[in-house]
Amino acid sequence: MSGAAARGGPAGRLPLLAGCLGALALLTWAAVAVAGPSAAVPGLGPGRVPFDLGLRPSSALVSALLALTCLAGGAAALTGLAAVGRGWRPPPRLVLRVGLGAAVVVCLLPPVGSADHLSYAAYGRIAALGGDPYTASPAAFAGGRDPVASAVRDPWRETPSVYGPVATLLHALASLAGGDSVRATVWAGQLVLLAAWAAAAVGLERALRHDEAARARAAVLWTLNPLLLTVGLGGAHADVLAGAAALGALLLAPRAPLAAGLVLGVAAGTKLPYAAAGAGLLVAHLLLRPAGRGPGWLLRGAAGALLVLVPAHLWAGAHAYDQTRTASRYVSLATVWRPLVDAGLPRGALLPGTLVLAALLVAVWARRLAGTATTLEPDDELRRTAAGATCLLALGYLLAAPYALPWYDLLLWGPLALAATAPAALDRLLLVRLSLLALAYVPGLVDGMSPAVEALTLGYRREVGPWLAWVWLLAALALPLLLARRRRISTSR
Repeated sequence: MSGAAARGGPAGRLPLLAGCLGALALLTWAAVAVAGPSAAVPGLGPGRVPFDLGLRPSSALVSALLALTCLAGGAAALTGLAAVGRGWRPPPRLVLRVGLGAAVVVCLLPPVGSADHLSYAAYGRIAALGGDPYTASPAAFAGGRDPVASAVRDPWRETPSVYGPVATLLHALASLAGGDSVRATVWAGQLVLLAAWAAAAVGLERALRHDEAARARAAVLWTLNPLLLTVGLGGAHADVLAGAAALGALLLAPRAPLAAGLVLGVAAGTKLPYAAAGAGLLVAHLLLRPAGRGPGWLLRGAAGALLVLVPAHLWAGAHAYDQTRTASRYVSLATVWRPLVDAGLPRGALLPGTLVLAALLVAVWARRLAGTATTLEPDDELRRTAAGATCLLALGYLLAAPYALPWYDLLLWGPLALAATAPAALDRLLLVRLSLLALAYVPGLVDGMSPAVEALTLGYRREVGPWLAWVWLLAALALPLLLARRRRISTSR
C-alpha cells in the first residue's frame, strides 16, 4: 500500500474523525476518574497512585461525562471500521504507541463505573491473610474491621467470592504488594491488567502482520477501542485478564500448545466462560485436521491448562464455585430475560431457555464465523478458525445469558478481532450494542446518585435496556439471513 493510503488515502478524513472521537471518549472518562470519589468512582483511601484530585463531583456531572464517553467511544470505533473498509492502514508502531499509551494513562487513574475492584482487593486480602474468600464475606472477615476488606461497597459486602481460583491467587498477590492500603492494592491489580492488555495487543499485531486489512481491523476492535479501554480496562475488571488470556491461547496455540494451555488455564481459572477459547481451538482442530498437529498437540495444550487449573483448584477447594452456582440464578436488568422474569417466568426456566437461544445463535452464525479460510497460512488458518468458533460461543452467551454486564464483552472482542470471516455488519451491530449497554450502567455505583440521576439511569436500565437486548438478539438472528439474501441478489445480477 502506498504511503498516502497508509496515512488515510481513500479513507479521507475518517481516521482523523475516529481519532478525535476516541480522544473525546478517553478525555471525558479521564475527567471523571481524576476528579475523585463520586457516584462513578468509589473512594480508595489515602495514597498517591492511582491519582485523583478528590474533588467529589456531582452525580449529574459524572453521568453526563460518562454518557458522552459511551457514545463517543462507540462512534470512534464505528468510524475507525469505516476507515479500514475504505483502505486505511495505520502504521503498526503508531497503533501500539497510541493504544498502549492510552492504557497506561487509564491505569494511572482510579477505576470508574463499578466497585468490583474493591471486591477483588477484599478477596485477595482474605486469601493473603490465610482466610477463605469462598466462605468468608468481606463484611464478616476480621469482624468487619480489616482496612481493605471493609472497603467493599453494597451490594457485595455479604457475598463471598464468585471469581475463579486463579483470579483469587492473583488478587492475593496484589494484596501482598498493597498491604493495608486499598489504593495500593487496587493499583497493583491494575498493573496486572495493563500487562495482560499490552501482551494481547502486541500478540494481535504480530499474528496479523502479514494481513494489513485484518491488522487494521484488529487495531480498531481491540488496541484502539475506546469502549474496551474505558469500560473494561478503565473499570479494572477481571474480564480484561481473562479476555487477554483467552486471546493469548488462540494466538499461541499453533506453535506453542503448552504455553497456550497455560494461558487458557489462567482465562478459565479467572472466569469460567472464558474456557470458550479452548472449545474454539478444539472445534478448529476437528474442522481443519492440521498436518503435524495430532492428538499430541491437543494433549500438550490440555496439560498446560491442567498445570494451572489443578493446583489452583486444590488450593481453593471444592466449594470454590458455590457462590457462582448461586449467582447463576441472578437476572440483571438490561437482558432479554428481565421482562419475562418480572412477568412471572420461573427461574428454573432460565438455563434451558438460555441454551435454546444460544443454540439458535450458533446455528445461524456457524458457517460465517467458524468457516475455514483456506487462503491463509496453516498457522493463521488455525488461529482464526478457532477465533471464529470462540466468537460463536461468546455471541450465544452474551446475547442470551440472564446476567450480562458491559465488561463481560471482553470474552468476545479479542476473538472477534482475530477472526477471519466475521462480516463488517456484525462488528457494527456489536459496537452499537456495547455502547448502549454501557450507557445503561452509567454512572455505575448503587449509591451516591441524586434522585433525578437515579430515576434517569435506572429508568433507562430497567425500561429501555431489556427491550434493546431483544433488539440485539433478534438482529443477530436475522443478520445472517439478510446477508445471505443480499449476496444472492448481487450474484443474480
